[in-house]
Amino acid sequence: MNRRTPPRLISAARACALVVALVLAAAGAAQTGGDERATIEEITVIGRYPGPPLWKVTSGSRTLWIFGDLSPVPKGLDWDPRNAERVLDRAGGVIGAPRINIMTLNPIRLFRLFRAARRLSRLPEGTTLADQMPAELYERYTALRARYIPTVEDDDEEQRPVLAALTLYTAALIDTGLMGASDVDKMIKRKMRRSRAEEAEVVVKREPEAVFDELEKITPEAELACVATILTSIETDLSGMKERANAWAIGDVEALKRFDYPDVEENCLEALFSASAGFVELRDELDSKWLAEAEHALATYDTSFSVLPMRELVAGDGLLAQLAARGYTVIAP
Repeated sequence: MNRRTPPRLISAARACALVVALVLAAAGAAQTGGDERATIEEITVIGRYPGPPLWKVTSGSRTLWIFGDLSPVPKGLDWDPRNAERVLDRAGGVIGAPRINIMTLNPIRLFRLFRAARRLSRLPEGTTLADQMPAELYERYTALRARYIPTVEDDDEEQRPVLAALTLYTAALIDTGLMGASDVDKMIKRKMRRSRAEEAEVVVKREPEAVFDELEKITPEAELACVATILTSIETDLSGMKERANAWAIGDVEALKRFDYPDVEENCLEALFSASAGFVELRDELDSKWLAEAEHALATYDTSFSVLPMRELVAGDGLLAQLAARGYTVIAP
């Protein structure tokens, strides 16, 4: 199967490997500073919004309902969960979002991994971003940084280019009235756990050292291609992100079907890991596991529920399209 890296894979990988752990730390720092600045054409969310309607997959009398997740979303969104709650109240099974498990509780091993992450997050001693980036790319980066992160820390120039660019991306989202992670995603997961339905986990286990080995294989050329992707997204797609986020918040089905759902993190990390057989294998394994659980739910429960990124619901090669190719009926709202 030759498909792009799913956004859920990216989120999981970032949570447990270098790019992930450090990007999340950088994002937190950016959010702290971002709130002090006035936003540009900030999205105003008033009252409770319905969010996206549910997609429907059927097999005979059995139905799998799917909630379409989106990132980024409007900041301060107050989401009405009743549509999802009505399904979860009668669901016999729920399917968790695909994720990678590389956790270890060994303190010595954790310390070694932490040291490896810190080493991989910084540039070689004595070098800066200006040394690592081509002049044109660095000029674009510094121009955007001056707009969205006016206060530069002393060690900002010592970050790996991809982490510096992702920190900038987070700051640009905040300035535009958006946020990458929302309470909606957390609320959905919590309601799935608390339902009486049988929960199926879509999990692939990997040793953390193996993930770091794959990260070590990232070439400077791939990293700079990733940085260019992020900067282009900031320069050209912030208004598009706002339009998609608003349509998602109010449940505008026609608009949701119309969008292409470009994903800066997906495109960036696909460039980083495209040469890695290990990550390609991981991607395909997660897809296969989710499809297997979806087919099991449709064969077992009258009603079941799952969550997928929006583009997996509407893309021609998304997971719903693959279920349709296997003979299931997919019904958009």
